[in-house]
This record gives sequence, structure tokens and C-alpha cells, in this order.
Amino acid sequence: MKENTLLKISIIGALIGVVILYIISDNIKLDETSISKIEDDDIGSDVKVMGVVSDVFNSDKVSILTITQPADMKVVVMENISVSVGDYIEVIGEIDEYEGEKEVIGNRVRVID
Repeated sequence: MKENTLLKISIIGALIGVVILYIISDNIKLDETSISKIEDDDIGSDVKVMGVVSDVFNSDKVSILTITQPADMKVVVMENISVSVGDYIEVIGEIDEYEGEKEVIGNRVRVID
């Protein structure tokens, strides 16, 4: 085969792959999880948690939030985000454990109106 033909085939294959990944990622949904139902076996798994912000700590590179449902949980976000105490937020992230306490390492945080 000529190099031009191989180049065209590889570009078309890459574009089709990107479109397929976009479609798949758009259809992946996480169900909301209650903080009180998170157990030790859930560490390392992805979760979506919603709650009211009860405490906020911001530094240059990290934000630490405490969200409250009936139970409390810390959310660590590796960037400075703009939320206030009393905001109702949705957090998508990974469950982790720090000093014996479970927390969520937030990948996406958004304020719900």
C-alpha cells in the first residue's frame, strides 16, 4: 500500500475512535449515593454525592469542602473553586480514606440552583 492510503486509513480510524468514545462517555451515568451508605469496600470507586456545603477552606491549589446530608463528608478538590457555605452542590469523584476518615476526591463540582 502507498503511504498516503495508510495515512488516510489511520486518520479515519482515529476520528471514528474519538466519536465512539464521546458517545460512550455521554451515556455513562452515576447514581447519587448517600454519604451514610458509603462503606470501606467502596474506597477507590467513583461516586456522585449531593449535599449542602457546611464548611469551605480554599488555598492556592486545593479546596476542602464539608458537605452535609444527614451525614457529613469532606470533599477535596485539587483546584481553588468558588462555592459558599449554604450552596447545594453535586460532586463526582473517587472515594478515598485519609487518617481513618472517608472523603471524596472531587473531579467535578457544580452548584445546583
